[in-house]
Amino acid sequence: MPLLKSLCNIKANSLLESVVALSIISVCLYIAIMVYATVFSPKTSAKYYNSQNKTSEAFYAIQLAQDSITADYDTANWEIEEEESTGNLKKVTVKYKDSVMSYPEKSFYIANE
Repeated sequence: MPLLKSLCNIKANSLLESVVALSIISVCLYIAIMVYATVFSPKTSAKYYNSQNKTSEAFYAIQLAQDSITADYDTANWEIEEEESTGNLKKVTVKYKDSVMSYPEKSFYIANE
């Protein structure tokens, strides 16, 4: 037994320091994974922003010339619905989908002429 004690001479301080260091590393790794998961969500992808820009572009095209919107955006990927709203406003709902997924719709209110 005395021979075993001489071979395994580990101080308590070094063991405690190792446990504290591992717990600090674990907490930092957990925070890094949570930040990574938040940053790289489906709503922050380039494809999502591209689709949002396309729907905004369609909205601005509707404001400029409502007659030409049906020719440019009359494909299977676009769904544009117009409905009368209160007063002299018209609600335009623009939906965009591609071969992979359907994106959230955007609703716009424009003056009814």
